[in-house]
Amino acid sequence: MMNINLKPLYSFLHKNNKDIINDDLLFVDEINNFLMDEDLIIQEKAKDAIFDIVLIGSGGTEKLFLKELNNLKEPFVILSTSKNNSLPACFEIKTYLENHNKLCFLLSGDESHIANMIKHIATIINAYNNLKDNRLGSIGGPSSWLIASPVDAKSIHINYKQNIVKIKMSELEELIDETEKEMLDINEFAHSTELINKAENQDVLHLALVIYKALKKLVKKYQLDGLTIRCFDILKKYKNTACLALALLNEEGITAGCEGDVPSLITMHIVNKLTNRSAFMANPSKFNYEDHSLMLAHCTVPLNMVTSFKLMTHFESGLGIGVKGELPEGRITLCKVAPDYTLENTLCIPATIKENLSLPGYCRTQISVALGEEGILEILKASFGNHIIVSYGDVYQDFLPLLSLLRR
Repeated sequence: MMNINLKPLYSFLHKNNKDIINDDLLFVDEINNFLMDEDLIIQEKAKDAIFDIVLIGSGGTEKLFLKELNNLKEPFVILSTSKNNSLPACFEIKTYLENHNKLCFLLSGDESHIANMIKHIATIINAYNNLKDNRLGSIGGPSSWLIASPVDAKSIHINYKQNIVKIKMSELEELIDETEKEMLDINEFAHSTELINKAENQDVLHLALVIYKALKKLVKKYQLDGLTIRCFDILKKYKNTACLALALLNEEGITAGCEGDVPSLITMHIVNKLTNRSAFMANPSKFNYEDHSLMLAHCTVPLNMVTSFKLMTHFESGLGIGVKGELPEGRITLCKVAPDYTLENTLCIPATIKENLSLPGYCRTQISVALGEEGILEILKASFGNHIIVSYGDVYQDFLPLLSLLRR
């Protein structure tokens, strides 16, 4: 059970009114009833609380809140009882905090709605705590075509609290060569029987798994929470791909992206910590303005995101292994942190997977996503670079607030 600390504030006219105080305690108890299934509980003087809620019990509490300010941490969460001029006092406090560039959540409405808002705040704060000082490997740097997606480790830490670990491609190549000489038991890998049955060429499969094991060695050596690889360098030297390796790593919870695209990796990793689910890194491939949809495609997809998969060749080269996965239809969020680190250029919109496709001329995993007219305009308006990240669920509710918290 996770504790949330309650700090009630009342003006001098109300602080000794037992009827008002008891009524507010019943209000909080009812909120707790809705939080039980989330393993959350609000209580006064809670120990090891994940955050504080300041209950604004009446008007005239604004200066009392300022006295408490130094004892509180961002994000500031204020709760209105909707009685005794609580809400106007909350708006005054919220305006003060935002004028001072502070992140504030105002809880108001019925108990069910407030409980749902608290659940989202807890998700954001837990993700923040789990993201701080994670280590993300950039192997070989960004691909040459990612001209708008530089790797500025200092700015990345300031804005996203992630540590970028730069790793030379030569080190990975040495590990691939070393691992290729080792005895490789395919039965030790997840989906081993399925991989054997689906692979058209067992030697190609063997080398793809060697690349996976070499990446795992780097994960262990550098204690990485995620990585991105300049994968076309692997393609040139070994005539094989990292597509299968990335599909397996993501399934294991190690965030893994391709083309050395660090903004995409950061987005995938943030999504993973918010949802405990993998994310799909895809190329925006084709707009359909008649039905307001977008085709997304790539040659790798986390295996825990798909209902089934095929092992094909990599699309552009016809070499190695490309993964064609079938993603379940349903609600998703399309998101991507901005390479210039601004919230204004960050992409974060709701969408729906409407169907899987198998069209020539595109990467292997292909989905058509319903956006609506406004969604297409949002994508065209944002400056997010080469790739879009797909996550199941309504991640858009938590994504931007988490980014705001990370840059504090």
